[in-house]
Amino acid sequence: MELIDIISAFFQTAVFAVLLFLTVRLLLNNTESLTAVFLSFCFGLGLLADMYWLIYDVLRPDVRMPFAANEIGEAGMLLMLAAILNSAVPHGSGAATKQVIAAVIFAIANVVLWIAWSGEWLQDVITGLVLMWLLSSAVCALKVVHALSKKEWILFGLYCVLLIAGQVLTFFFADPVKSYIDTGCYVLISLGILYWLVKMIFSFKKKEPAKKLITLSFTNIVWLTVALYMSAGLYYTVFFFIETLCAIFVFISAVKVVNES
Repeated sequence: MELIDIISAFFQTAVFAVLLFLTVRLLLNNTESLTAVFLSFCFGLGLLADMYWLIYDVLRPDVRMPFAANEIGEAGMLLMLAAILNSAVPHGSGAATKQVIAAVIFAIANVVLWIAWSGEWLQDVITGLVLMWLLSSAVCALKVVHALSKKEWILFGLYCVLLIAGQVLTFFFADPVKSYIDTGCYVLISLGILYWLVKMIFSFKKKEPAKKLITLSFTNIVWLTVALYMSAGLYYTVFFFIETLCAIFVFISAVKVVNES
């Protein structure tokens, strides 16, 4: 592991430790809040996953890590994030049927890409199922709180198609064309991250309802998860750092939801 990756992992571990402590305090004062319960499990799993990752790399720095405890912990953390959102922003069946179908297709496309990149069928399929649930939870909540206009839904759908198409094209070209396409994909991913960050920050600035705040905070984490699974090297490190910062917004918005319930 590179030094910058170690620093990023230590930073996230420290942030998760603080957020877990604060969440436990929140839970003790709101023992009947499912959002607080799920939030404590979320940060607890994230902290354990990061600690395992760091310890493994110290003990076995030159050995590739298989589908191990940290990835199981990360999957659990992401499922807890979905549980947080679903408890904070409940929705009935059929709330966003078209969007859920599109989210499932997008998740399947990601799984196909992961398998093509790594060849690890079991790990990628399991992670893909988690991603499906994450994306489905996100789009349902976005629909319930009216976070996107009809035009934004269409444009973001086209954006996702373009991103997948760009990733697929990298398999059909050699360098230097492949490098140009790959760079273009990173630009697209970064624009997506920027889009959701701006929406979230402006939502907090305008002091919008807690349900909309937690929906946009959660969607940021979901999109950063997609970005991390599509990234490597310095891009991965930068996205990982942004994900850590966004976890703080998830906590703040979850506190607002708990206090309003």
